[in-house]
Amino acid sequence: MICPQCASEYRDGFTRCSDCEVDLIEPPPVVEQPQVELVQVYESGNPALIPIIESVLDDADIEFMTKSENLQDLFAWGRLIGGYNFAIGPVHFLVRSEDADEARELLAHLEDAIPAES
Repeated sequence: MICPQCASEYRDGFTRCSDCEVDLIEPPPVVEQPQVELVQVYESGNPALIPIIESVLDDADIEFMTKSENLQDLFAWGRLIGGYNFAIGPVHFLVRSEDADEARELLAHLEDAIPAES
């Protein structure tokens, strides 16, 4: 039993909260959250390519997470040769495992579409 106001827990047999003086209730059932498996589908250190990747995934309604994106400019000297900070590495794009094949297919030829720097 728990108090609906202060969330104090009571043993069986108690019916009122001694602090709040309200009737106790049964605790709500514990709902287990499903485990989500994330899979890396792309990595890049090219700062011009990162918003394009985000846009492609957004347009396909594929939820994604990035790893190291905001750290690029936070540590050491920011982005260096190759577009990323060598201490941190490239930005990693992760999606749900069930969306991985579609995301990889959408991003497969992205590097080819970006003109090479001269």
